[in-house]
Amino acid sequence: MADFFKLFSKTATGSNTAVYTVPTANEGAVPPVLPTTAIVKSIRLANVSGGAVTTTVTILDYDASSPLEIELFKSSLADGATQEVLSQPVSLEQQDAIKIVGNGVKIAVSLMEIT
Repeated sequence: MADFFKLFSKTATGSNTAVYTVPTANEGAVPPVLPTTAIVKSIRLANVSGGAVTTTVTILDYDASSPLEIELFKSSLADGATQEVLSQPVSLEQQDAIKIVGNGVKIAVSLMEIT
């Protein structure tokens, strides 16, 4: 079992921008992709767009027969504003994803992958 600390960052382009997706297990691949769980410690937003932007952060949960979209945050961020989305860590399983909508908003996701 291995633990990896990672930081992902992107700038949203307005549409549903994928920030991070938990790897899907494929033990037949070279190198093999082991089953992975991600513990998300922080999701931080920063509006650098030059104006207020309505921003939405969601998690796509693929455990169900059809993906379930869970809204973590939705609000208007003023220009120059920052916001921490999580108050507690979130656990994600393979194929689960974090997405953002909000043109010009930067997002940083700090997490640990456990394989």
